[in-house]
Formats: sequence, structure tokens, C-alpha cells
Amino acid sequence: MLYELKTPEGSISISKNVIGRIVIESVRKYKEKVRITNHKGKAPGFVKKHGGADLISSVEITMGDKGLDIKVYVVINFGTSIGIVTDSLINEIHNRIKELTGLEPDSVAIVVKGMISKQQMSRRNIEVKG
Repeated sequence: MLYELKTPEGSISISKNVIGRIVIESVRKYKEKVRITNHKGKAPGFVKKHGGADLISSVEITMGDKGLDIKVYVVINFGTSIGIVTDSLINEIHNRIKELTGLEPDSVAIVVKGMISKQQMSRRNIEVKG
């Protein structure tokens, strides 16, 4: 469990899987242009194709003093603007989490681990934080 709020009516709990699912769905809007990887820039195992827990484990989610801290590692297709995609993705993740859970993310970071072309991947390590 990531977050728990006790109210007079009862307890409200939000798990990491809920936040992870929101992040994955936000990244999927970019279809094949952006793919989630692990911190080494490698695609998670077989389960990733079916949207399972393997992708969620690649998203770093922590509850800090000021709110949620989220870090997502991605690779981007060659020819896609890193700045436009990362800024748009940060805004999308931030807005969706706030809309669906009511929690205000403190920080959302996108770490670009590489650029992919049809034949190869050129490694990068660019972190964009919002």
C-alpha cells in the first residue's frame, strides 16, 4: 500500500499498482513512439506485452513528505522530439493522477534511456522533471 487516509466514514487506500496503471495508460497514448523500460534501458520481460505487473515494477513510485514522487524510464523512437514528448507525458501523468485519485504528485520525472531506430538503440540518460 502506498497511501492511506482515515476519515470518519472509513479508510481510503491507494496502492502502487493503481498509480502504476495510470502511468502505463498515459504512456500507451503515445503508441509505438514511447516505450517503458527498466532503469537500465531494457524492456521488461514477456508480461509487458500484456500490460501486467512487469511494467508496473519498472515505474518508481514513492510517497514523499510533499506527495507522490514518480520516475518513469523510457526509450523514444528516433525522430521524435524528446522535449515535446517528455513535457506532454509529465503533464498527462500529473493531471491523470490528480483527476483519478485526488492526490497531487510532488514530482514526475521522465528519464529517456535511449533513442530507438529500426536497427539499433543509441543510449541516452536524459532526465526531465516536472
